[in-house]
Formats: sequence, C-alpha cells, structure tokens
Amino acid sequence: SQEVEQSPQSLIIQEGENVTINCSFSKTLYALHWYWQKHGEGPIFLMMLMKDGDEKSHDRIAAILNEKNQQSSLFITASQCSHSGTYFCGVEAQ
Repeated sequence: SQEVEQSPQSLIIQEGENVTINCSFSKTLYALHWYWQKHGEGPIFLMMLMKDGDEKSHDRIAAILNEKNQQSSLFITASQCSHSGTYFCGVEAQ
C-alpha cells in the first residue's frame, strides 16, 4: 500500500500570506496529483507531476516534485480568500 503524509495537516492563513504544504510518499511513484476542495464541494484537480524536478504552476499556485527525497511541495503565493479550502495530494504508484 502507498503511504502518503502531508504537513501541515491543517492551517489557517491570512490573505496575502505565502503558504507551503508538503506531501511525502514512501514508494516509487508514477505520478503525483494535487487537488483542492472547497467546503461542501467535490475535489478539483490542480496539477500532476511525473518526474524528478517537475514544476507546474497555475494562478499563484505552484508545485514541485523531488523524487529523490520522496516529497512534493505546493506553494501558494500571496494567498487570497478564493484560495481557501483543503489541499491534498494523491499518488499513483508504479
């Protein structure tokens, strides 16, 4: 089974702050997905990272994959109220 951990588990941010959410995994992956979920709604796919050093960005949100360290980080720059919700990663194992 794939082990995935996120830190911090939850956080409250002020508008304009920069945020980092880390996701670590324990097995060889095929792809890592980041999702965003607004309260009371279904998850929205944000981006997929597939190889070491992969970096993607979309509307003040960026993510990078470090396969060697078995970690991915999601960054929100100058957060806005519209960014509120739950962010989580999912891993496709090889």
